[in-house]
Formats: sequence, C-alpha cells, structure tokens
Amino acid sequence: MPFPVLLDENGAAAEIVGTNSLGVRALANVSAWSAGARSLKGGHRQHSPGRRHLQLGATLIIGPGDRLHYDDYENHPGDHADLDEILDVLARLANNE
Repeated sequence: MPFPVLLDENGAAAEIVGTNSLGVRALANVSAWSAGARSLKGGHRQHSPGRRHLQLGATLIIGPGDRLHYDDYENHPGDHADLDEILDVLARLANNE
C-alpha cells in the first residue's frame, strides 16, 4: 500500500489543520535550542528558509477514508514526530488492508 506525502508549499493544508507558527515562546524553549545545537553540530544549515519560514510542521496520518490515525504538531523547530510511532501506525494500517 503506497502512502502519499503532502508537501504544503502554499500553506493551505497548514491553515486547515491548524499547525503552529514560530513565536517567542517557541524560540525561548530550551528544547528548541538543544535541537538547534544538535543540528549545527551535525553539519546541518538552513540555507533558504522559503516564504513561510515561521510555519512549524505537523505529521498527520489520514485514511483510509477520512479517519485520522496519527497527529503530531511541532511546538518548536526541531520538535519532530517520533519515527517509531509513525512506522507502527503505518505497519498497522498496511496489515489491515
């Protein structure tokens, strides 16, 4: 079963699902600074932030149908969904085809 990925270039989906935006609270978060330090240490640099550079991300697993199986909304840069949780949900969905 293929799992499509939505890249939300114009922000329409972010507006619908209500993702967070980067603000003072997110920048003051100790976890954000720790994630930033790990990223820099790993050699990662953001070269072109794009038009929507204050938009934080979200990971949603929707469907089959209109059922929401998983959601995780970033609270600060570097706050990403747990990959093991995502893979578990996808495995369960694949097994229930």
